[in-house]
Amino acid sequence: MRGLRHRLLSSRTKERRQAAADLIDHLPSYQVALWPDGWELDPDGAVRVRDTHAMAEARRWYVLAGRNQAGAAAYGLMARQGVSVPQAVLALVGKRFASEQVASVALQLVAGEWIRQRRRELRSAAPEALAARTQAWSGSRHRAVWDEDAVAGLVAELVRACAAERLIPNAHYRIGVRADDGYGLTLWRCRLRVALDAYARARAAEVLALALIPWNRAVVRDGAAVPILSVEVRGPGLRGR
Repeated sequence: MRGLRHRLLSSRTKERRQAAADLIDHLPSYQVALWPDGWELDPDGAVRVRDTHAMAEARRWYVLAGRNQAGAAAYGLMARQGVSVPQAVLALVGKRFASEQVASVALQLVAGEWIRQRRRELRSAAPEALAARTQAWSGSRHRAVWDEDAVAGLVAELVRACAAERLIPNAHYRIGVRADDGYGLTLWRCRLRVALDAYARARAAEVLALALIPWNRAVVRDGAAVPILSVEVRGPGLRGR
């Protein structure tokens, strides 16, 4: 009985892996090139290219290699680290293509062989690749470029709206914003200080994180989803602590 159960489970696992591999085989070329979250579909069917963690990391390697005049040796090391993205692909970040077909053709023209190799890599671990893809998400009002003032202004606006709706206590929230661009793709960490007890602060942080979703986006970094905009609420304390 145990052997039969094992064979059934093994058969189902093989079927799931094959189904995932078949899905990878049929993905448009632009999605393979920009995997896992480097594109956004507009309502009219157009494709916008946006940064991924892997693309930002590759860009950083290219900059360092150029600065150190390391040349091919640095690029080879980059490939071994799994962040090999052609510069021609990186140059398309921010571009808008009229359709998925146009995006696929454009990326095939600049990196066709690399896309075929990338598809084989994704196919070899298809269930894991698709699981990572599901962790990425983007809000309907997400904008590609933020600065400190814009993030602080958005958080302040949401604090006022949430307080007016009595979702969070009406109190004085001191807002601080810090950029974390160590990987080349900027994450914004919003820290609010307010004289509330621990439970009220935790609840306020939860509510504000939910309120940020329409403007937020998650990127897949090392297999985990990391939000572009994160928020924490602390006690008044001293600045910087």
